Amino acid sequence: MELSPKARLTFRCDLFRGASQGILETGFQTIALIILVRYFEASATEKSILAGANAYGMLLSPFVLHYISRLGWAPSRLASWFFLSTGAVLLLTLVTTNSLLFLLSIILAAVLLNQNQPQMVQIYAENYDRRRRGSMLSNSIFLSVIVAMIYSAAAGRILDFDLALYRLPLMVMVAACVATYFALRRIPSTPGLLPPRRRNPLNNLSLVWSDRTFGGMLLIWMFMGIGNLMVLPLRVEYMANPLYGINASNTQIALMTVILPAAGRLLTTHLWGYIFDRLNFAKVRTILNSFFLVSILLFFFTDDLWVMGLASGLFGIAMGGGGIAWNLWVTKIAPEEKTSAYMSIHVFFTGIRGVLAPFLGFYLLTFLSPQTVSLVAAFFISISIFSLVPFIRKFSR
Repeated sequence: MELSPKARLTFRCDLFRGASQGILETGFQTIALIILVRYFEASATEKSILAGANAYGMLLSPFVLHYISRLGWAPSRLASWFFLSTGAVLLLTLVTTNSLLFLLSIILAAVLLNQNQPQMVQIYAENYDRRRRGSMLSNSIFLSVIVAMIYSAAAGRILDFDLALYRLPLMVMVAACVATYFALRRIPSTPGLLPPRRRNPLNNLSLVWSDRTFGGMLLIWMFMGIGNLMVLPLRVEYMANPLYGINASNTQIALMTVILPAAGRLLTTHLWGYIFDRLNFAKVRTILNSFFLVSILLFFFTDDLWVMGLASGLFGIAMGGGGIAWNLWVTKIAPEEKTSAYMSIHVFFTGIRGVLAPFLGFYLLTFLSPQTVSLVAAFFISISIFSLVPFIRKFSR
C-alpha cells in the first residue's frame, strides 16, 4: 500500500523520535538509577522515588492535556516543546553534585517527557492508515532498541571506568532531546484535534464507565502493570546489591536490564507490529502477558547469569509487542477525534500504577525475598491473563 506524502514525512521524523526514545528510556530507567545508587549512594526511599519518575508524568497527563489544549497548537508542536523542555531540565543534572537536586531534576525531566504521549498517538491516528499503524510504529521502536543497546553498553562502560564521568551519558540525553525537538516540528498535524476545553480537567474520566470495553481493559492493564512494574526496578537492585549474592558489574547490569531485553525487542518488533494490525487485540495482550509472567519467574529464581539472560530476552520479546500495544491500543476502540482523550486516561492510569508499584516492590523487599516478591507480581499478572478471556469476543466484534 502506497504511503501518502504526509505519512512518509511523519514516518521519517518519527524515526528521530524513536532513536531519542531509546536513549531517554534507558537513561531514566537504568543509567540514572545506577548513578543514584553507586555515585550518590541513595537511600531506599530515593531509589523508590526515582523508579516512579516516568509514572509521575503519566499521572499528570489529563491535567496537562486539559490546559495545553487552550493553546490551540498542533499536536506535533506540543510534543516537540515537551522534548525541548526535557532537555533543558536535564541540564541541571550536569551542574549539581547534590543527590536531592539530581533526583528532582531527573524526576521533572521524566514528567515533561511523558506529556508527549497523547500528542504522538493523535498524530499516528491522523497521519497513518488504521491498517498499518502497528507496522509503521514498529520501525521507530526497532530503531529505538538499536540505539538503546548502543547507548546502554557505552554508558555502562563509562560508569565502570570512572563513576565521576556520569555526566557524559546525561549529556547524550540532552542532545537527544534537542534533536527530537527539530524533527517533531516538521511533522504535519492539525490544530484543534486535542479534546475541547472543559472546566474539569478530569472530565475525560467519564470514558472509563461510558465505554465499558475501555474501562474493563484499563482494569486488566492495571493488574498486569502493577505486577510488571513492581519488579522492574528490582532487577537492578537484585543484581547490584551484594546482599543477594550476585553483585554484578555495571556492564553486566546494563547487559541484563537493557541490552538483552533490547535484543529481544529488536528481533520481534516488526513481527509484533504485523500481529497487532491483524490479530484480535485481546489475544495479543494475553500472549504478551504470558511472556512477562515467565520472564519474571525465571529472572528472580536464579543467580545463574545465563538463565537470567534467557529471562531478560523473554522480557524483551514481551516488550517488543508491549510497546506497540501500549502506544496504539486505544486506536482500536476510540473515535479518531477522541484518540488523545482516550490516551490521556490510559496514560493517567499507567501513572497511578507506575507510582504505586515501585514503592510496593521495594517495600515488600524489606521483609520478603526477591523470589517471594516475584511471586506476588506473578499473581497480579495471572489475574490479568484470565480476565482477558471475555474480551476476546468483544474485540472480534
